[in-house]
Amino acid sequence: MDFQDLLSADLADLHPQAPESLQEIAFHRLEEMIVRLEFAPRSVLTEKRLAAAIGIGRTPVREAIQRLALAGLLEVRPRRGIYVTDVDGDSVRRMLEVSRGIDSAVARGAALRAAPAQRRNLLRIAAEFENAASRHDPVGLLRADSEFNALCLAAMDNEHATKICRMIHPHTRRFWFCHHEASGDLVLGPRLHAQGARAVSAGDADRAEDAFRRINDYLESFVRAIM
Repeated sequence: MDFQDLLSADLADLHPQAPESLQEIAFHRLEEMIVRLEFAPRSVLTEKRLAAAIGIGRTPVREAIQRLALAGLLEVRPRRGIYVTDVDGDSVRRMLEVSRGIDSAVARGAALRAAPAQRRNLLRIAAEFENAASRHDPVGLLRADSEFNALCLAAMDNEHATKICRMIHPHTRRFWFCHHEASGDLVLGPRLHAQGARAVSAGDADRAEDAFRRINDYLESFVRAIM
């Protein structure tokens, strides 16, 4: 399923699950493993192997597989297996075209609506970006980016933006993780994200929107350089 197919899917079917549900835990654990390339692109998996990898029963894993397939990270082929989709730079580039407008809205909405606890957490995340960069820790940067995105979407509190972003962000993270060594940069990207987190925390919608624009500029230049 390519990105255009994803956009034409019925997003209303993507009902958010309770954070503590096994299905939600299975989804996030498997998503992280795919993004971190622990399941290599184009590899063939089974439901049993995925369940064993995260130590969760097959029923919630089966539901998580369906969501990951809809998000374009897995492809389920009847009687042939479950395939990890390839890392497609051209598809990621098209996703970034879409995410620009959404990210602008997320930046402004999160800056204006974030609760005090969310603003404190955004300051913590800004420091985590910088600390992970100083340690040259790409896994730490992935985790900081995932939490940063989740915090901003929670602060914005718009379910439609959340549904779309949850289909885009894992692909951009996986592309970055796959190619970050080739770029030789673990400084500029984290610095831009830290600036964005601090702008949202400060409630400065204009500065947050500009920071998110610069993050998208960085990601687009990263994709072009790799392609």
